[in-house]
Amino acid sequence: MKTEQMIKEILDTFGGFSVNDVPDIDLYMDQVTTLLNNKFAPFKRGDDDKLLTKTMINNYTKFKLLPAPEKKKYSKDHIIILIMIYFFKNMISINDTGTLIGPAVADFFHNEEHPLGSVYGEFVRGIKIMNDDEEILRLYKKCTELYNFDEYENSEYLKTLSYVAILCYQAYVRQQLVLKLIDGLPDELNINKKED
Repeated sequence: MKTEQMIKEILDTFGGFSVNDVPDIDLYMDQVTTLLNNKFAPFKRGDDDKLLTKTMINNYTKFKLLPAPEKKKYSKDHIIILIMIYFFKNMISINDTGTLIGPAVADFFHNEEHPLGSVYGEFVRGIKIMNDDEEILRLYKKCTELYNFDEYENSEYLKTLSYVAILCYQAYVRQQLVLKLIDGLPDELNINKKED
């Protein structure tokens, strides 16, 4: 797959998340894993990769990141939390993920007055507003123009390496900022500080 097309596909998948994609009916574990693995399919590296497994979900419940299912069924709120966990766990530790989503779960899980779906909807809306997909594509194009690797036999590899290096640097800086923001949460919200 051409690099630019792959970038567009990933960005479209990220931009395509909506609270309306989460069913309003309760689902059994197998249905939850099927739903979310299908939703996250573009993020797989290989066809056999499982992005969310029963074991993972059981561990999230065991570590109190996810409330226990009710009569073995998972609600819309459960699925929303699993989506948030999925995105956070790829950048931060499970403890930090718990610190971030724990207060939201406590305040909004099955809250009819202020539903978790509304909070999640605002979260997605903010991502869509703040995420500059065009900038990611511009960065790729700029990398292919910036570096003069055309004289090398493996110029495509060197351009890819340059793009990956820049993306990794940007991701690292953002990750450090995320960690500092989590560490700056009030002590009563930060499970990492509660354990000290």
